Amino acid sequence: MVAFVLLALGLLGLCTRLQDTRADRRAIQALVLCWIGIGLTLPYYGAETFGLHAIGQEALREKNPALLSLVNSIRLGEGSMFFIPGLLFLAAGTVLFAIAIWRSTSFLIWSGIPLAVGFALYIPQFFEPQLIRIAHGSLITIACMLLGWSTFKSREVERRT
Repeated sequence: MVAFVLLALGLLGLCTRLQDTRADRRAIQALVLCWIGIGLTLPYYGAETFGLHAIGQEALREKNPALLSLVNSIRLGEGSMFFIPGLLFLAAGTVLFAIAIWRSTSFLIWSGIPLAVGFALYIPQFFEPQLIRIAHGSLITIACMLLGWSTFKSREVERRT
């Protein structure tokens, strides 16, 4: 959940960095889509984090592992009606950011692509083995680091000119 909040803040910085470029309107559209996506996704993770913890604690306290059957009702229940559209909005927003970055002259043109790919694969990675899920998380981490580095480098170039 913290990562999604930090992502929202980082994307605001990216959008700000794309102001006054050819891609500023696309960046604003991307930011809005991402924020809607994050807003729809966070309640699911909150319910999962706190709900699963409560079920686990109660199962241990009552020594009743049958309570763990409630886990899927939290993971696959009504919350997925927000979670799935949220991740789709987030994927669409990061694709728009990749397009905005490509069109701007402030960044390495390809630097938004890894983040867009990472969020486009967010839903499919849930159906893969743990190793693929770890690789997916690493892809998003590296993509965020690349964008941070690219932002820093673009500011350095701007200061010199």
